[in-house]
Amino acid sequence: MRTARVLLAVAVSGCTLLGMLLLPVSASAAEPVPSVSITLTSLSPDLPSRDGEITVTGRVTNITKERLFRLEALFWRNQAPILGRAGLEQALVSNSNDPLGARYTGVFQDLTTPQNPSLAPNASVDFTLRVRVSDLELSPTDGIYLMGVHVLQRGNNVAIGRTRVFVPVVAGKPSSMLTTTTIVTLNSRPSLVRKGVFSDDHLAPEVGENGRLTALLKAADTNKTTFAIDPALIDELKIMSAGYQVLDSEGTTSAGTGQADATRWLEGFEALRTSHDGYRLLYGSPDVAALVHDGQENVLTDAANANKLVESTRSLPLLVLPGGGAADAAVAKAAAALHADAILLADTSAKGQAPLLAGPDGVPIVRFAAAANKGGPGPDPRETAIHIHMRMLTESWIEATAARDGLNHGKVQLITNATQAKASDRNLEAPWLKQRTLTELLKATPAVWPEKYRYSSAARGRELTPGQLSSLRKFEWSQQTYGDLLVDASNARAEGTAAVARAASVKWRKHDKARRAFLGPQQATLDEILLNKIQIRSSARVQTVAQQGVEFPITIKNTIEADGSDPNAGAVKVKLVFNSENSQRLTIKPIKPTEIKAQDTLTANAEVTAKANGIVPVTAQLMTESGRPVGRPFKIEVQVTQNGTTGWAIAVAAGIVLVASTFFRIRQVARERSKSTSSEPPGPPAADGSADPLPALSSAPAEKLDA
Repeated sequence: MRTARVLLAVAVSGCTLLGMLLLPVSASAAEPVPSVSITLTSLSPDLPSRDGEITVTGRVTNITKERLFRLEALFWRNQAPILGRAGLEQALVSNSNDPLGARYTGVFQDLTTPQNPSLAPNASVDFTLRVRVSDLELSPTDGIYLMGVHVLQRGNNVAIGRTRVFVPVVAGKPSSMLTTTTIVTLNSRPSLVRKGVFSDDHLAPEVGENGRLTALLKAADTNKTTFAIDPALIDELKIMSAGYQVLDSEGTTSAGTGQADATRWLEGFEALRTSHDGYRLLYGSPDVAALVHDGQENVLTDAANANKLVESTRSLPLLVLPGGGAADAAVAKAAAALHADAILLADTSAKGQAPLLAGPDGVPIVRFAAAANKGGPGPDPRETAIHIHMRMLTESWIEATAARDGLNHGKVQLITNATQAKASDRNLEAPWLKQRTLTELLKATPAVWPEKYRYSSAARGRELTPGQLSSLRKFEWSQQTYGDLLVDASNARAEGTAAVARAASVKWRKHDKARRAFLGPQQATLDEILLNKIQIRSSARVQTVAQQGVEFPITIKNTIEADGSDPNAGAVKVKLVFNSENSQRLTIKPIKPTEIKAQDTLTANAEVTAKANGIVPVTAQLMTESGRPVGRPFKIEVQVTQNGTTGWAIAVAAGIVLVASTFFRIRQVARERSKSTSSEPPGPPAADGSADPLPALSSAPAEKLDA
């Protein structure tokens, strides 16, 4: 009897396989419109044996607007195995009724009762189905089988809901071993606006008991698993653990709710850090590709430098992960320039044949399986923890059986969300798998490959938007200017580079509203300091004369709030430069860089060189020592004249001197003439009887006079 059953199964399998080969894909029926959604919550064991059982649990939800009556759940399977990559890909894109397969009617569960015969809209009901593998009459061939659940309304043979999952049923061991490396990334969207204040409270539920980061931390705490942590996350959680405030849209603050959970999570991470293989990501998880393509590689340097600020992760090796694991040659080159220990890319971007590839400048590339984390096959929901876990097992078996070179091949799994974390609660265990950490993988020799990257237009479209990159550029300029402005800028520069890295996070993709709430208050604070806190005080109109060395007073005021605990806090160093609209007629010498304490003023003399009369507009501009403008420009009209108040004084004084000198000269000449005439006899009297007023002429001979 058993032999007959086996022969029947072989015949069924052969006919099914033949039918799959002969029927084109377009001949399959259209995707049925479901009335219920089926969510799988467990499937065990991972690798059922031929003489064992399979237990599947799940939840059925009415997704219509009407009540559904007399529902029942039945186990379903396709009896023909999937043996290779082509069959796997076909199953992933196929409709839920292709292939038709067969329901196992020996085991079913009523989802309604006589007392409650219907399922209301949006209502759900759980089920459990347990079957013996031998009763499923599968092909005797080792392979991957499609199994699942159908929901019917009693009396109607057409399913109103379906779900499918990959199940390896294998007795033999593949000829090749496959090593697996699991990397759990621990990062989140930044929200720190300033010390103790956050733009929102999204981190609180993430580190809560059932939160995403809690699930990821648990997934990382398994055998041979590697974690990769964003140091910015540690920064923010430490601030949260000390108590924090959350901004609202009106700018007011309220107490955050995640202090206790942040403390608990940090304690769990500290235990993980000391016991597991670990790496650090770039601070803030910046969008590497977007920054490289926009010419802002300096932000990547900021992120690398900010890593040094977080003590608990400072000593961990650096792992660079571009957004989605996608990169082109320029992105890979920029990542290598950060002195990374490895670059983590998706296997869809780096098309090599091994998990470890030779990368630019000697920095290796680690390829992770991008498709495995997508779960499947359909219909939805197809990315449950069960779908993802069984897809990973399926992918690993197909890769191990396809290898023919006798070498140890490998697969890297990247876990980034809670669903994937739940899928990895059970270690990926199979006779053909051997687990190793990322550090162990990096000890292998990287495979040589053509280093041709695939970076699709879709990947380019997912980068930070031009508007986000533009605001980032302004924010970075403002942070650098603020650092240049301060006398003691060490803390400001460190905090500024960290803030810029957070503002460039890949987590801002498709979250522009949240980013504006995060970046807006920070930019507004910088604008207030750089535009309004350092001020120029002077008369708007100045008179001078056309000469060199004339001065007029001008005042610089530092209105930054003083810090009583630190007298140097808020002190700035600025210079004052003047831009004349007609430098041929007038120039003003710059005032050299000068230190001004918070809430203090400085009055200096501006030295004018004027060469011609008239009014010359001049713009006074404060600048940092490096030449970055700060404060608002101040307009001054300089009037140059020789008849001004100073000019008239000089002219009057010169006139007095001229008159006096002329008077004294006349008197001197008169005296000299008087002395010369007193030593000679007087001349003949004039016709009127007076003396001759010109003694020189009276001494001449008479005949000369008569002539």
